[in-house]
Amino acid sequence: MCHALREGDAAEQYRLTLSTIRNVPLKVNCPGVKRVVVIKHSGASAGRLGERLDRSGVEWVEINAAEGDSLPRMEEVGALVIMGGRMGAYETEEHPFLAEEMAMARRAVDGEVPVLGICLGSQLLAAALGGSAYLADRPEVGPISVLLTEPGYRHPVVSRVAGRRVFSMHQDTFDPPPGSVLLAYSRRFPQAFSVGSALGIQFHPETPNAEANEWAYNGARGMLERAGQTPEGFAAEMAEAEGEIVDGGHQLFDAWIAGLDG
Repeated sequence: MCHALREGDAAEQYRLTLSTIRNVPLKVNCPGVKRVVVIKHSGASAGRLGERLDRSGVEWVEINAAEGDSLPRMEEVGALVIMGGRMGAYETEEHPFLAEEMAMARRAVDGEVPVLGICLGSQLLAAALGGSAYLADRPEVGPISVLLTEPGYRHPVVSRVAGRRVFSMHQDTFDPPPGSVLLAYSRRFPQAFSVGSALGIQFHPETPNAEANEWAYNGARGMLERAGQTPEGFAAEMAEAEGEIVDGGHQLFDAWIAGLDG
């Protein structure tokens, strides 16, 4: 079991005021947690997720499904993280490994194994569990404000980004699966949901600003143009919001890791 020790007031999280929840960091120590498997679909780094897993002492491994890495057996997985990618969750004929990941996510949820889906990963989770993923009318890029639902404010992980901007870069979106709980949304899209042991997050809490700017100037330039944004404007907005993005990402991942069982 992970041990999360709060600095300062040790009152239960749900009894804390929103401002206190946002500003009380977690110290996470998880020496007994079974291996976390991080599934990637590109050369992007695990960023802040990797940093916080290392800090917590959790064993973790990356595999790149898009490069042909085999998915592990479920008995080898203590928790599963499905990361982002350029492909759509609906492009299973072109990328057959996506169907394999969705089947694995279903098995994980059936077995109550923690699953975290980020960006494409959230769309794959939604589709795997009975919702849908599809091309949005226009991309959403850069720092955005997310609004939490009432369950979102009570959620031990998603509540950590309350009142902070987060980094978003996506051209697809999802309809949450039946029986799920919507936790957060932006002006245009659902941003987080939970169902069973799974948590889907549309935004990117893991991505460092330098890497996000690399996407903006290179691989995602077309997405920025469709969103009415320039790489220069994107970089300026990201720099202005960096403190909120970094702090929210750290706290979100610390809270998710703290909830893992060994």
